[in-house]
Amino acid sequence: MIKKIRRIFYGKIKDEDNKELVKGGTFAFIMKITGMGFNYLFVFVLARLYGATGSGIYSIFQTVLQVFANFGKLGYDILMVREVAQYNAKNQWGSIKDLYFKVIRVNIIASISCSLVLYFSANWIASTIFLKPALCQYFQICALGILPIVLHSVHADCFRGMKKILLYSFFQNVLTISIAGILLCASWFIIHDRKVPITVFLIAVSISSTISAWFWWKKSPMLEGGEGEKIILSEKTKIAFSLFLTALLQVVRGWTDTIFLGRYYTEADVGIYKVAFRIATITSLTLTAFLLTVAPKIAELHAKGEMKRLAVVVQNTTKLIFWTSAPPLILFIIFPKFFLGVFGQDFLIGAVALMILSIGQFINAATGPVGNLLMMTGKQDVNRNIVIGTTIFTVILNAIVIPKYGIIGAAVVNVIGIFLYNIIPFILVKRYFGFYTFDAKHIFSFRKKGFLKQT
Repeated sequence: MIKKIRRIFYGKIKDEDNKELVKGGTFAFIMKITGMGFNYLFVFVLARLYGATGSGIYSIFQTVLQVFANFGKLGYDILMVREVAQYNAKNQWGSIKDLYFKVIRVNIIASISCSLVLYFSANWIASTIFLKPALCQYFQICALGILPIVLHSVHADCFRGMKKILLYSFFQNVLTISIAGILLCASWFIIHDRKVPITVFLIAVSISSTISAWFWWKKSPMLEGGEGEKIILSEKTKIAFSLFLTALLQVVRGWTDTIFLGRYYTEADVGIYKVAFRIATITSLTLTAFLLTVAPKIAELHAKGEMKRLAVVVQNTTKLIFWTSAPPLILFIIFPKFFLGVFGQDFLIGAVALMILSIGQFINAATGPVGNLLMMTGKQDVNRNIVIGTTIFTVILNAIVIPKYGIIGAAVVNVIGIFLYNIIPFILVKRYFGFYTFDAKHIFSFRKKGFLKQT
């Protein structure tokens, strides 16, 4: 029955690029929805069991973990997406194997070093940056999670480079949060301590990291070796460093609001804001789903020099993202209190912030895969410079606005940052490649035949 439905559905899509895009995006979307379901189960239990304060502590923990984990990754996780996609297209698994082992060695050393730095600086971070010495114990626990989250990310992105989107999405979006959600629900009947959510997340990511590594060794042709050039890591490191700076600055830009709220306001305020933010990200849900499919496709087409096909694939991706992002935007603007009320009455004061954040996420979705397009086509330095500029600007704005306007100010600055981060590469894509990711004539075309362009 399932095979019959798939034949009917995909039979209507004649173009192979569109079929690959829709198929991969659908799998990723399903996995993303599943993971989001477990994520909201986790957030719901966290909010109900530990209130806005407990949610805030967990959000601050995640901020610190993501910042230090990026130093552990050093950009090699994103590099593996690009390099695996290119070498896999040429069936050069000898190169992938050589690169993989060199990257893993560097990541392990970097992750252990980051863990030691975080553990011994936990008190300083809690007291000086957040002005809350009690957070020290949470940051010390956090140090244990850097290595597993780095290795988990690298192995998941290797599958993404192979265009094994179902496996990537399962490891990246479903496995960790589902294990964490189940463990947190079980803890409800055993122990009530604010360290529990952090502990169960670290247990979950450690299990996921082990499973993803095992699958990569078993399911990829890597160990068979094969043809391929010898990898000079120093050459790849130059690319990885640009990707690392971009990823790090994106984390800083995305979490600076949490840091300033944590410094000037209570843990409860942080918890309310982050719940509103998590709800708003539903607006860009399909963006993250389709990016998983389109990023390695961009790298592959660029490597082959097929720029016309590349333009069509990117514009079709943007159209799919635009029309699947519009419905949640409308719902969140009309009924913000309904969605926040699910998590408790304490969260209702974040209604205006939810409306503002939803608009920002829709802007993010409507411009399409502009950042990925630059990173996967050798323009990673350009993308890095854009991120540097927008990050510096938003950090300064957050420092000025948040102390005075709290979560509303944080939401407004978030939208400004998203707008700048997307509109600049949107213009540059036209300059470098001769097309806009958002083609208005195509976006608003609803012809029965040709909803997606043919390549």
